[in-house]
Amino acid sequence: MGVDKEKLKKGSIAFADGMLYCREEADKSKTAEGTVALLEATPTGFKEKGRFDPPDRSDKNSWPHPVIAGGRLYIRDQEVLLCYDVRAK
Repeated sequence: MGVDKEKLKKGSIAFADGMLYCREEADKSKTAEGTVALLEATPTGFKEKGRFDPPDRSDKNSWPHPVIAGGRLYIRDQEVLLCYDVRAK
């Protein structure tokens, strides 16, 4: 059940369309960057499909859950709201 890349630290998670959207908690010390990873969940384990570090990180702790609605992924960090199109192509 391993993830292909470096393990994420603690954080928040959301599930939509058979995928786990994992957001690493970000902190002031920058030991956790708030990385977002997309994992395919299967009965045999997880397969990482991609990851990124959101831009415009604040210098405050941040851990709001990712939200998926209408084919879009919403990531909030303090007063910044990011939106990504995650619809299948």
